[in-house]
Amino acid sequence: MSEYQYYELPAVDSPLDAHEQAEVRALSTRARVTATSFTNEYHRGNFRGDPRRMMEHYYDAYLQGWDR
Repeated sequence: MSEYQYYELPAVDSPLDAHEQAEVRALSTRARVTATSFTNEYHRGNFRGDPRRMMEHYYDAYLQGWDR
């Protein structure tokens, strides 16, 4: 069965520098990564990163959506 997954993590308080952006970009080649956000959609498969850990180091909030 396919599953749709959506992840969005904004960096509100402090934008990510180029090195930090490269670190989170390494978690997914399909993600849209900017200094202020990480956005990713999956129609098959799973995100291999840990959004809670990403919040500890890079981001200020976390939104996840899915549909089975």
